[in-house]
Amino acid sequence: MALTVISSLAVLMFIFGTPIVLLMAFWVAATSYWVIDFPLANMGFSAVDSLKSFAFLAVPLFISTGDFLTAGGLSQKLIALSKSMVSFLPGRTAATSVLASGMFASVSGSNAATAATMGKLMGPEMREQGVPRGLAGAIIASGGTLGVVIPPSTMFIIYGITMSVSPVELNIGGLLPGLLMMSCLIGFSVFLTRGVEPASRLPIKTFIKNIGVSLQQATLGLTVVAMLFFGLYLGWFSSTEAAGVATIYCLALGLFVTRQLKLGSIPKILQTSAAVTGIIAPMVAFSLQFQQIISVMDVPAIIQEFLVSLSASYGSSVTIAAMLVVILVVGCLTESVAVILILAPILGPVAVALNIDPVHWGVVFVIGTSIGFITPPYGLNLFVTSAAMGVPYAALVRQITRFVLALILIWICVVSMPWMTLALNN
Repeated sequence: MALTVISSLAVLMFIFGTPIVLLMAFWVAATSYWVIDFPLANMGFSAVDSLKSFAFLAVPLFISTGDFLTAGGLSQKLIALSKSMVSFLPGRTAATSVLASGMFASVSGSNAATAATMGKLMGPEMREQGVPRGLAGAIIASGGTLGVVIPPSTMFIIYGITMSVSPVELNIGGLLPGLLMMSCLIGFSVFLTRGVEPASRLPIKTFIKNIGVSLQQATLGLTVVAMLFFGLYLGWFSSTEAAGVATIYCLALGLFVTRQLKLGSIPKILQTSAAVTGIIAPMVAFSLQFQQIISVMDVPAIIQEFLVSLSASYGSSVTIAAMLVVILVVGCLTESVAVILILAPILGPVAVALNIDPVHWGVVFVIGTSIGFITPPYGLNLFVTSAAMGVPYAALVRQITRFVLALILIWICVVSMPWMTLALNN
């Protein structure tokens, strides 16, 4: 009874516009006190413990990497390369945003960093081209989902550690699905903005020349991509260490190579990075406490028992569909790390029992969590993009549904084509 009342109040508070982080704090505190009899002091201890983890340190470091990449002029070079590659398309500014998100994702390894950086750089350009603010924000937020699918990805590493699956194989398996997601999002964004920005007639020689020039200018940024790619896959450093190396490398490039970054501007850049981290950190803390509570309430055991009985009664296809729905629903409500920690140990063994390859299922699982980044009410990318672009959250929610549906269709394609995640690992 108490749980029903608390959850109903949380829903009402959401309807009346209460910030999601306060809703999560309210639900965790009220449920801890009146439902499972946890001491409220546990909220403080759990929050500190979750944010002290070595894995979480990668988040502010990757965000700082993105900010230093931008301040040093390297993100702009990657965007210029993206522009040259899609200059023949209608809606090319929107297409550039998604393609640049894919390139930046291979540097940052973070959905939030990708959404924040692209929101700052490409948001104003899309507004100048006449793209409505809500639609521009939705394009940026959906492009940010590439940050955890295109390798290197911190989510693949966390999933691999949690489920004893090779993080290297997961990252390699995510490459083709990530490229598919990027290509489809580019096509969808072009379709939605084709009336705002018609196609340009560019001579083929000029098109090729522009790509060559942009590619040469973007060499330093692409070097960061190569360094992270080979550093992780060859075992030179962990994801958190990779984030630290990338941050220092981008800082050094901005100070001593491009010289667009000044010593006096570093504190302001770090303050900006901290502001974005400040959006993410409390959500992570309360999400992990949410995980603790539902574990104490035996929700994971109930879900696993239900899926086993479902498979026995209706077959594997229905069971897989149910698991995808569970991933999507939980991803709507909590942070992706918590989704992995809550659901991966429950759904992973069921997937193996259905003869699904662990690497394939791991990639499918992480893609599902990436869709949760743009799915209300939690939708972390929506909050990050809203803050970075100054677009109201409600305006993003009105536009994001089409992108969620498009990504779900891509997700289903990946589920039904295991070769896409396994081909490069063989």
